[in-house]
Amino acid sequence: MLKSKIGKSLLIVLCLFVTGNVFAMTWAELKGQIEAKYGSFSDEVQDMEMVVETESKGMEKMQGPGPSEVKMLRKDNKYRMETKMMMPEGSGMPDMTNIMIYDGEALWSVNQFAGKTKISDDADTKGDQLSWWKDMPENGKIIGSEKLGDKDCYVVEAWDIDTSSAAEKGENKIKGWIEKGTLLLIQSEFKGAKDETFKAVNSNFQKVKNWELPYTTEIYVGEELISKTTIKSLKINQDLSDDLFDADKVKMESKGMPGMPNMNNMMKNFKPGQ
Repeated sequence: MLKSKIGKSLLIVLCLFVTGNVFAMTWAELKGQIEAKYGSFSDEVQDMEMVVETESKGMEKMQGPGPSEVKMLRKDNKYRMETKMMMPEGSGMPDMTNIMIYDGEALWSVNQFAGKTKISDDADTKGDQLSWWKDMPENGKIIGSEKLGDKDCYVVEAWDIDTSSAAEKGENKIKGWIEKGTLLLIQSEFKGAKDETFKAVNSNFQKVKNWELPYTTEIYVGEELISKTTIKSLKINQDLSDDLFDADKVKMESKGMPGMPNMNNMMKNFKPGQ
């Protein structure tokens, strides 16, 4: 009986010791490890060209647009995003192409319907789509450990506003699952405006130089899959031309919407007083 009690006591002490060490790491330490491992990505990748395909499922089984293909280019602090969206058959709408360019000073939109339009002068706009570790909030904590499939993950909570009041109220909370061995972001969750749960699941990780990057990302609302994004190709350090990031040098055929006049042609023929 005495041996049994001693054995149980040792087991309890051992469990407490193990549990204490599981959560011994702080959010600041984990964040520091992630930044140390992946932070050099942006320094070593002078430019990048990535082509992704997104399939939108629509909410509540509604018919959404067809697959869209996006080409993303980045060089230093500039980026260019070309989106081609295929519209559903029978919609009467043509496939659409839109180009967003951040030239280091301003964000521009160029498409075949409206031509070139200045969106903002936001000098902090970023086009680095893969460097998720740059956006990690300072305010966060490790709340547990959990397995997602065969991946043993830290479960973390953080807030996109670094204030204690937001944390106390649970506002703007993001929950993430970070794999312990690789420090990869496997899954994240946050609440929408209507208190619905959005979930992003990363998978199909592939090696790019010294880093592993997710080639597939699925977005869910609740349990419903609403979009799937797949990287079709990724190239780095090709010495991309600076002209690609100049909105004035984009060549695109101007078109009018079906049943509507071409606005650019109207402006060419416009004479004051008529």
